[in-house]
Amino acid sequence: MEQSIQDQRQEHMPDDQQKTRITHPSRVITLANLLSILRAFLALPIVYSLARDRIVLAVLLVLFAVVTDWLDGYFARRAHEVTDLGKFLDPVADSIAIAAVVLFLSLDETRNFPFWFFIFYMIRQLTIALSGVYMLNHSHLVLGSNIIGKWTVGITALAILLYIVRMENFGLYLILVSTVLASVSWIQYLLRNFNPKIQS
Repeated sequence: MEQSIQDQRQEHMPDDQQKTRITHPSRVITLANLLSILRAFLALPIVYSLARDRIVLAVLLVLFAVVTDWLDGYFARRAHEVTDLGKFLDPVADSIAIAAVVLFLSLDETRNFPFWFFIFYMIRQLTIALSGVYMLNHSHLVLGSNIIGKWTVGITALAILLYIVRMENFGLYLILVSTVLASVSWIQYLLRNFNPKIQS
């Protein structure tokens, strides 16, 4: 009875506000979600390729990861499978892949990748994740990435590529741009997660 009441309430909500629970079994295994999981695991071969100095392979893997980031959203929307699990997996997959590669580049003394960016990125992702848990516990909603957050991921990925091919000067410029965008989206995420009325 309680579930039916919740379903009725959800049916009367606008389409862009309808949410599904993460644990809904029919909304877990989707092509989009599998692509997100694949992207997270791509961190391993990317780091391995960098450690073996196989630059071309590393670049191709990073580009493939970027493509999966676009494809998971495309397939989710096209198949009408935009789920809470997908909204959770997409940024988590991005975080795992980016954090792993950025950490490796930061520890590689020959590439001059700024270690402060890794620290900044991890603090940002941790606080966003904790605020997301707060949001889930208090409203049972999972809100997806905002547009600035998506731009941040894209520019960070491009900066990583530039550092991989040892174009550090251009890469540093993009890191600074990414830091500014990440800071703006960070504030937006926190405001949105602690205030359910804000849904961007």
